[in-house]
Amino acid sequence: MNTIKPDNRANNFDFLRLLFASLVVFSHAFALTDTSPEILSKYSYGQLSFGGLAVDVFFIISGFLIISSLKQSKSIKNYLWKRCLRLFPALFFMLIFSCIVISIVYTGNNIFREKDFYKYFFDNMTLYKVRYSIPHVFENNPYPSAINGSLWSLSYEFTMYIVLLLAYKFKENKKILLTFLISAYLLAVYGQFNTAMLKTFFSEIHLDTSQLYRLASLFLAGSILRIIDIKALNRLSIKLVIFFLIIVTIQFRVYNYFSIILTPTLIILIGLSYSATLNYIPSKIGDLSYGIYIYGFLIQQLFMNYLDLNPYLLTLYSLIVTYILSYISWHLIEKKCLRFKNRF
Repeated sequence: MNTIKPDNRANNFDFLRLLFASLVVFSHAFALTDTSPEILSKYSYGQLSFGGLAVDVFFIISGFLIISSLKQSKSIKNYLWKRCLRLFPALFFMLIFSCIVISIVYTGNNIFREKDFYKYFFDNMTLYKVRYSIPHVFENNPYPSAINGSLWSLSYEFTMYIVLLLAYKFKENKKILLTFLISAYLLAVYGQFNTAMLKTFFSEIHLDTSQLYRLASLFLAGSILRIIDIKALNRLSIKLVIFFLIIVTIQFRVYNYFSIILTPTLIILIGLSYSATLNYIPSKIGDLSYGIYIYGFLIQQLFMNYLDLNPYLLTLYSLIVTYILSYISWHLIEKKCLRFKNRF
């Protein structure tokens, strides 16, 4: 029976998550100030944006790391418990904070008579029934009404946790596990070109198949790369060749066809490397990436509710506040909750 070796903690994944979480805020700043196009979108002929790329990277890294969590889980309950601890406590307090902000910026008569005010919290806690707006909130912003446009991806992330759960019974057998992952990956790739596949089913749980299959292919690619162990390929020359190929696919406007192979490979190879310089800030402040992702949009809309900012100033101001909130979230909520990961 083949088994998977445990993770080496000396890597660049924390840095990558912090970087790309920050790039989500930068990318959103263009839409939220009604400034277009976003820089990467402009130079990639609309094939990708920093925000879209960041979400892709999150799913790639998540697939790589969560398969190890599955492997190390002592039971299905333990696996699900760990995944819920990572998502829900921070989300709960962020939504509480959001409701306080909403009550302050609300321009109607009485926020407590708004049914959507209460639905906003409970619907978003489900992950799948995301509620983006409440009447009389941010209605005069350049990007009107949206309170937190980042929450859409959480349901797709949790869905991938469930997909991996299907492999729990044979998680110790490398060959069977790899066969399952490759089969699921190929099915997800096929789904990108046939989005009608199971569309009715997934629409019932508020999942868009075009997004689901794309993100699933990236998540599963990350998991596959974890199982096959590509550390032997982790050379600068190989990373430069892959980066060059990505640039070529962008120039020939075929990036979306090759990104599901090239991007995961490059990101995982960079993640498996280690730079003390790159990891200096993450090692000092903690894992703020999730907090930055779920707080950033709200803070940006709050700034735009009162100020007329360009995307660069909005990014700067928002990142300062978002980093502070994320620091609090990580050290007072997320990190403390993770102490209970082996409770079940």
